[in-house]
Amino acid sequence: MSTLQSGQSLAIGQELKSDNGSYALTLQEDGNLVLSEDGRAVWAAGTNGSGANRADVQADGNFVLYKDGDAVWASQTSGNEGVSLSVQDDRNVVLSAGDRILWSTDTAVAAPAPEPTPEPAPAAPEPEPAPAAPAAQTYTVEGGDTLWAIAERFYGDGNQYQRIADANGIANPDLINAGQVLTIPA
Repeated sequence: MSTLQSGQSLAIGQELKSDNGSYALTLQEDGNLVLSEDGRAVWAAGTNGSGANRADVQADGNFVLYKDGDAVWASQTSGNEGVSLSVQDDRNVVLSAGDRILWSTDTAVAAPAPEPTPEPAPAAPEPEPAPAAPAAQTYTVEGGDTLWAIAERFYGDGNQYQRIADANGIANPDLINAGQVLTIPA
C-alpha cells in the first residue's frame, strides 16, 4: 500500500511502500517516522525516543504523530479536507488535497536519465569504384592499313593485333579491307 487516506493510520512497525517498491515510510519502534531507500534513512521526523505509537492522516488535513493521545509531531496542514499521504515512486512523501501539495519530505530524486542510444558506427566507406574499362572503339579501315599498324595506333604495341582480330572474328589477320569497320576492344 502506498497511500493513506483521510482517517487512516500507521501503527508501530507498519509501513507505506512506493508502488515501485523502492521506498518505505515506517513508524519505527523508537517512535520515529522514517523514509528509507534500500534500508537507509533518507528522511526522518526526528521523533525517535518520543514514544510515538500512531501516525494519523486526520480529517482536518493534518498529518500527526501521536504518543497515546498527545501529538509529538504534525505537518501543520489543518484546515484542508480530503487529504491523502502517499509514498511516491520518485522517493517523495506527499500530503495532498486533490492536486494541491500541502506538505512533503522534499526528498524526490530525478528519474534516471535514459541510457544514451549509442551512435551507429560509421558506415564503412564505399570502395572506390573500379575504373571503368575504356569503352570499345570502332575504327574504319583505310587503304594500306594492317592489323599490326592499327594495334600500334590504339595500343602502342603491334603485337596486340590478335585482340583486334579476335574481337572482329577475323580468321586471317592479313585480310582486312578498306572501309571495313573494326571494333577495337579496350
